Amino acid sequence: LRQSVFQSFGAWPFYLPMAFFIPPQHAIIHKELNLLYQFWIHTEIVDNLGPLEFILNTSSHHRVHHGANRYCLDKNYAGVLIIWDRLFGTFEAERDDIKIVYGLVDQPQFFNPIKHQLFYYGKVLEKARSMNNWWDYISAFIKGPGWYPGTERLGD
Repeated sequence: LRQSVFQSFGAWPFYLPMAFFIPPQHAIIHKELNLLYQFWIHTEIVDNLGPLEFILNTSSHHRVHHGANRYCLDKNYAGVLIIWDRLFGTFEAERDDIKIVYGLVDQPQFFNPIKHQLFYYGKVLEKARSMNNWWDYISAFIKGPGWYPGTERLGD
């Protein structure tokens, strides 16, 4: 699975409190089972899981997450439970009338793995530098990638 080399730098503050309450072997098993769950949702073979679609993040939901289509941007962040996206307004169901185009909105046109790790950070910085005031500059870092001045936190 593709994992960013920077992922561990951002994740440790969330895992640190667990160290006080959860035995290390339980935390390791949880992390590995979570990674395994992420593996199966990256498929087009599974279409619909019926009522489980309301609770769990499924392949259908995760296809939307990876879509570069306008309706897919900044949607379906869930790892396992899609209920959080439903609660926070970031849920979007897969549409039958539009074929999902996978990837980033700005597609990297190179095969250098180090550049790929840094590419999106450069795009965010480029966007922030284009802003006219400090609030918009900071917002470019903390709001969704689809955000621009005059739009909601997640764009559109």
